[in-house]
Amino acid sequence: MSIQDTIVVDANNSSREVGDRAIDEMKAESIRSQRLQNDIVEQDKNERKDYANVLFTVTIIWLFLVLGIFISVGRGILVYSDSVIITLLTTTTANVVGLVIIVANYLFKK
Repeated sequence: MSIQDTIVVDANNSSREVGDRAIDEMKAESIRSQRLQNDIVEQDKNERKDYANVLFTVTIIWLFLVLGIFISVGRGILVYSDSVIITLLTTTTANVVGLVIIVANYLFKK
């Protein structure tokens, strides 16, 4: 085999090796991309749980505070007008319902 033939054969082999290496790198990048996507989904899931727990805790504390105010008003410890009590009850109900709707829509996307 002549030198020219050897160069042509080496060039052709090199091209296949380069092509094979490029395909391997593309497969590796695809796997890396999928792993990153899985990590993002996992992190999002964990954050959803954390935020749901925090919102639940804040809502429970808020409701107990409002309950304490109502019990205090009923026993005569605190004195508020009827309009203040109605406003407190209305806004508390709206806040609780609103938080539940927001969290439910975020956690359970359609």
